[in-house]
Amino acid sequence: MVYLSFNSILSIQICKGDIVPKILLSLILIVSLSSASWIGTLKPDKKVGNISLSMGQVTIESETNPLYSLDFGGNYYYDNGFLMGATFGLGYTENPNSLIDNKNIFELNGRFKLGYSFNKTEKGLALYGLTDFSYLMYNRLDSQLEDKASFAQGTGFGGGLEYRFSNDWLLSASYTRTNMTPDSGANFDYDKTLLGVGYTF
Repeated sequence: MVYLSFNSILSIQICKGDIVPKILLSLILIVSLSSASWIGTLKPDKKVGNISLSMGQVTIESETNPLYSLDFGGNYYYDNGFLMGATFGLGYTENPNSLIDNKNIFELNGRFKLGYSFNKTEKGLALYGLTDFSYLMYNRLDSQLEDKASFAQGTGFGGGLEYRFSNDWLLSASYTRTNMTPDSGANFDYDKTLLGVGYTF
């Protein structure tokens, strides 16, 4: 009796005369080899950078306020329609609530995306998933009721779309929910919805 392990998760027991596990194992090997071959041939067909200005809203503990963001980044477009990209941004919002004493909140973020461009070029409509890494800076009251510089960081997920309507301009929309861990106090959700316009190069 032989046991084969696949990704340390899937174990298949192969017994003499048991044809089903053998077929399943063969299919797994074929798919794995095909996927490895396909990924190995992927090469970016086009790289496009952009700078964009976005406006929207952010919700912290049921308080919703305007959010402004300036972002820099770019996408790699593949000839099969897939895209990969990253943006790095500076954000600003005001949120006077019980959690944060100072209404001014400054944000640094990095966002990584994987998606698909429907016309298989850098122009037109593209949809993608997002992973968001955010870092917030703000003031809060300490135990002596004095202002104290505070920070929060977190990782979140979401989705977005871009429509590049010319060689130079694009429109974008995105939503992410990020769970923030502050340097003191309880965790909180940081929900962002943004609409933006960008210049590509």
